Amino acid sequence: MCEMPAVLLLFQSISLSLDNIAKTMDLHSSQIIPSAPTPKGPPRKTHGLDSDTDDTQFEPTEKRPRLNSISLSPHLPFHNNPLQDSLRSQSFILENDIPKSPSENNSQDTDSENDLVLSEVHIHPNNGRVDGRFLTSTFSLSKAGQDPRQDSIQEHKTDLSDEDAEAQEDPPWDYALEIQHAMGTTLRDVGSQVWMGCFLLVDWMVSIRDHLSGSFVLELGAGTGLASIALCLMTDVEKVFCTDYDVEVLLNCERNIALNSESMISDHPVSTHLDQRVLPRRYNWLMDDPTTCPDETADRFSWTDQEHEEWRTKGAVIFAADVVYDDSLTDALIRCLEKLLLEPLPEDHPRHTTGRVAYLTMEKRYNFSLDQLAVVATAHDYFVKKTGQSEVIMAQRMDYSQLNRHCDYDRSKDLELYRVVLRR
Repeated sequence: MCEMPAVLLLFQSISLSLDNIAKTMDLHSSQIIPSAPTPKGPPRKTHGLDSDTDDTQFEPTEKRPRLNSISLSPHLPFHNNPLQDSLRSQSFILENDIPKSPSENNSQDTDSENDLVLSEVHIHPNNGRVDGRFLTSTFSLSKAGQDPRQDSIQEHKTDLSDEDAEAQEDPPWDYALEIQHAMGTTLRDVGSQVWMGCFLLVDWMVSIRDHLSGSFVLELGAGTGLASIALCLMTDVEKVFCTDYDVEVLLNCERNIALNSESMISDHPVSTHLDQRVLPRRYNWLMDDPTTCPDETADRFSWTDQEHEEWRTKGAVIFAADVVYDDSLTDALIRCLEKLLLEPLPEDHPRHTTGRVAYLTMEKRYNFSLDQLAVVATAHDYFVKKTGQSEVIMAQRMDYSQLNRHCDYDRSKDLELYRVVLRR
């Protein structure tokens, strides 16, 4: 009982912080952001949009969704909360442990579905252009990448001579990738945003590019398609099946593929034939056959017989970024991975003996639970628990501390990389 005042103060502090953040997002899609001048080369830190502009259309103020789940940036005021250091750059949700009646629980579930969530990737404002409820931002990619040890050197640049400082500049950015995405969505539509785990996934996939040459790969929960597009730009994969279950998300993937059909390499446009190498396809983990159309009517996101055969005979690598955030979907994801990894490869395939492999990245998103009086990463912990209980697959946490950074982002210590394979 003696700790309750501290908890209440913490709750009040966080509520005030989130309320202040919500007020800064009082923006409308009718406001247009002037496009930044076309850069001669790929820009540095150009993802995001002006801090006083937003493309999200809201209902009248009294019906506006509550912003109670948001990635917190260290650059935003947090009212000197004692948990600031441990929670920086994380998605923070308050969980109330007070028992609810059935009607209250139903109301709470509806409210949760309508609450806004915001990726930290979109908090850092710079430029962007609005098209309806979407905006287009630029993300820089480097084939060579930057040694992670350079990050600590960068922090101490002021102590270096001019000559030494110049020698420690960022790597050359080969691509300026244009991605259309949403800014602040409900939990159901989080696939319309870019999440931090996507960048770590790209870093890893580029690091094993020699093993991906000429291969067919499958991305689960592709969202904006950034990882699939980056993979095709920076490796020699033959084809990427860029999958998601929502038609609107797949339409946005299609737009992003078109946006980057001609990309910049060393200031020169190069045709990437992305529309032939990155294929947006429907894949719903909740169905027995994930590739089946809901209404059994084929559309342009349906799998062809040839594509089914290509994946069955040539597809060996599966990857996904930031798809662990809901326990029921995590259960479906694990069942999906079990089926995919159990399917044998032909005898003439290089991985016939070892089988398929999946790589997953995720960012621990911490929840303060009044029930446990602790900050816990519930979704991440559930994934670890359920894969540990599986009799079919196992998830191995991988050390990425020495992995080169091929994307322009600040790598959080709460990002994690997993290798998922069959139990032997």
